[in-house]
Amino acid sequence: MKRYDLRRAALPLCSLLLSACATPGPETNAADSQFKEEVRAGVEEIYVARTVRTQYTSGATPACSAAPFASASEQHYDVWSMSLNVSDGRIANSHEKRLGEFTGCFGRPGSDGTFPMYFMGTHGTIPYTLLGSCRFMQAKPPAPTLLVLNCAGDLSGLPEPYTGGYLTSSSLAPTGGANAVHVPGYLSTSVVTMRFWKRR
Repeated sequence: MKRYDLRRAALPLCSLLLSACATPGPETNAADSQFKEEVRAGVEEIYVARTVRTQYTSGATPACSAAPFASASEQHYDVWSMSLNVSDGRIANSHEKRLGEFTGCFGRPGSDGTFPMYFMGTHGTIPYTLLGSCRFMQAKPPAPTLLVLNCAGDLSGLPEPYTGGYLTSSSLAPTGGANAVHVPGYLSTSVVTMRFWKRR
């Protein structure tokens, strides 16, 4: 009588089960495709960069006459690309390549801790204007010569095929006005996210 080896018979079944566990299911594949399509569709462009202040002029200036508020200062910024660690998303290099620049006009802070802002700039080949506001955060500054801010504004004046967008920032701004200096160990002035929407 031929003996039946259960251990040998079980090997193909085990291999099949392990293969099924290792192979992404339809739901996983669908989710991956959805995430890839978010960028591949091309109807939205998202940029994450950092700003570096290069000039500060106190008071109202001709360049800020277009701002819909009384400007308290005119400031110039360069925008730089950054690189991230894929493993955890941490910034590995905060100063890779210069991407653009903008002139920022800022009003005086109100009693609620907010103040208006108006930008005129370019990101790569995209010109834009921005109108929004900044507010002082409750978080304690990591150094006495830094201010913790959050800014946001709507993007307009965009060329075709862009239809609109907005900008947000996470900011640490050195104090001291025109005499402000970079505080070693901290990224200033801002990490910004820009979202541009395109016509389908």
